[in-house]
Amino acid sequence: MRLNRISTAIGAVAVTSAVTAAVAFAHTQPTSTYPKNGKTVTKRISTVSVTFNQQIRSGTIKVTGPGGKTYSSGKGGRDPRNVKRLRVKLKSSKPAGRYTARWTIKAVDGHTQRGSFRFRVR
Repeated sequence: MRLNRISTAIGAVAVTSAVTAAVAFAHTQPTSTYPKNGKTVTKRISTVSVTFNQQIRSGTIKVTGPGGKTYSSGKGGRDPRNVKRLRVKLKSSKPAGRYTARWTIKAVDGHTQRGSFRFRVR
């Protein structure tokens, strides 16, 4: 009888772990960024974007640079030409230095997700 309870408990843990893993892999994940994370670009860059593996409902990107100043124009949003992409326009004056793009999305499944990437402007 006790062995049966242990077997049932082990089975329940295995099923719970499998479901949890499936849900974790189902989350929307970034597949690419522009500029690429860690890359150096010229001052002519005019937009920053993140592309995901699934459609997104909505989102924002904020780009900060030297001195912690904001260099994005507005909050950005989902690209009207690609429902998997989040983008924002940049201000025209961008000094050389390190920049961080912080994004937040609302995935189709309703989860809010956040992330960031960095790049340099020369």
